[in-house]
Amino acid sequence: MNSEKADNKKVCYVITLPDLGGAQSHVYEIMAGMKQYGYEAVLLVGKRGWLTEKADELGIRTYVIESMAREISPVKDLRAIYELRSILLQEKPSLVHCHSSKAGIVGRIAARLCNIPNVFTAHGWAFTDGVQPGKRFLYRNIENLVGYITDKVICVSEYDLALGRKYLPAHADKMVAIHNCIPDVTTNLVRDWDKAEKREFLNCIVVARFTQQKRNIEIMYIVREILDSGKNIKVTFVGDGPEFEKATLVADNLQLGENVVFLGARTDVAELLPNFDVFLLLSNWEGFPISIIEAMRAGLPIIASDVGGVKEAVKDGVNGYLVHKNDTDLVGILSSLSENYEIKAQFGVQGRRDYQQYFAVRNMLEKVEFVYRCILRK
Repeated sequence: MNSEKADNKKVCYVITLPDLGGAQSHVYEIMAGMKQYGYEAVLLVGKRGWLTEKADELGIRTYVIESMAREISPVKDLRAIYELRSILLQEKPSLVHCHSSKAGIVGRIAARLCNIPNVFTAHGWAFTDGVQPGKRFLYRNIENLVGYITDKVICVSEYDLALGRKYLPAHADKMVAIHNCIPDVTTNLVRDWDKAEKREFLNCIVVARFTQQKRNIEIMYIVREILDSGKNIKVTFVGDGPEFEKATLVADNLQLGENVVFLGARTDVAELLPNFDVFLLLSNWEGFPISIIEAMRAGLPIIASDVGGVKEAVKDGVNGYLVHKNDTDLVGILSSLSENYEIKAQFGVQGRRDYQQYFAVRNMLEKVEFVYRCILRK
């Protein structure tokens, strides 16, 4: 039996939603990258979508558990645990790797019921700063309980590692920080600042869903203020979400016209990024946004909220600017950048260097595989 477990390198990846996003991109890169280390991947997800399509392209077996919904529902959650347990008993993996809060809970419970070791990646704790107090209290207590049946917790930033150790001290020794990393792109997908057009306006891109987490609607008021000051700016939003329609109404009410563009959800972000001058991301809370790493990879300067692990990628005044949650200086920052081509180029080139040194995908894969080996050796 021990020999059989040692030879088995099958990992079941459990995540709630398949929609294109940071956590889903991360799972895709892990599933694809672990193959080089001899691991077989199986995907368990709440419904079909972008991630299941990518899994199909990789030839990865996929199970859809419709009862594994994002909202808390005791009946559905118990059903999801039962269905997950049945699949795990059938697949007999050596390890279960859970992602996102809901899948992280039901997936770890199902793994323990099958006596299979598990690891949980926290893509930003559900009890992080900025989340509503009631939800923070609930999820902190749930994570504390589930922590007792968890073998290892991967935090995607040093910030989240410190937060987890602070609020979940009983499980501090199980936690490790591994930054989100992504594969490189060809040079034609990196902005060439020597040849880039010197525009008379600041051309910004925002890659973020329209949710309570993101401050996309606030950006529109900032655009209006900059335009009223006599400066010119254009912001393109990539992403959808529950507040998308509200955002389009706000843009109409502010009479932003062609100065704000909505592209909706896109799968060609890497191709879009080099066409812009600045990457902008305002958030109420974050774990460690992959969208920022994508922008650094493309050679763009970053302007982002100083929340979560953002400062571990964005160095203020070096490859971009950090904005405090209620910072009123953002209008000034954007206005000054519109007139300073050299600073934009300097920040963009440095961001590209930082990506290559710290956030290339090989760094993440080596560290995750080491976590797998440590668990399986037990």
